[in-house]
Amino acid sequence: MSAIEQITTPRGVFNWVTISGAGKTDLNGRNIYTVDLVLTPEEAEPLLERINTFWEENKPKGAKAPKSTGAKELEDGNIRFQFKTATTYPASGDPKVIEVYDAKGRRTDLGDKRIGNGTLGRVAGAMAIYDAGVAARGVTLYLDKVQISKLVEYTGGGASFGADPDGDFDGGNAFDEDLV
Repeated sequence: MSAIEQITTPRGVFNWVTISGAGKTDLNGRNIYTVDLVLTPEEAEPLLERINTFWEENKPKGAKAPKSTGAKELEDGNIRFQFKTATTYPASGDPKVIEVYDAKGRRTDLGDKRIGNGTLGRVAGAMAIYDAGVAARGVTLYLDKVQISKLVEYTGGGASFGADPDGDFDGGNAFDEDLV
């Protein structure tokens, strides 16, 4: 049986949060819930040490460096930790619910609100070793719960465009909506 260890992160910045509904589809065609947590190098150091120690103590026989540990250094030097889990339990097919807690540690329901990039919070879950052969061994960070300290609500859509005073392309009025 693979090693599993519970994990709770320090507070950081959430990005690309999907914890409800159908989730998002991963590269293998599975629906998953995900949270990317971004920490400064100083904030990330104890968590990275814990993940690396977990790997060293539980890695498959003959394994050297892991393919992934769920952590990646970003261009700005910060560290992104990607937590994920399937949207359903494999054995039963029953839906999973990612528990959400407020800043006071009380379980809450977001209702129709969705968590946007820049939200501050913590993630609780588990880390486990994966071993899909010599070229694919590492640590997966599984998502169970999130705690929101400061919510930035996702409101959908991107910014709209206004008229470009320096542009000369006129595509006509192919749509019934006005430029905004």
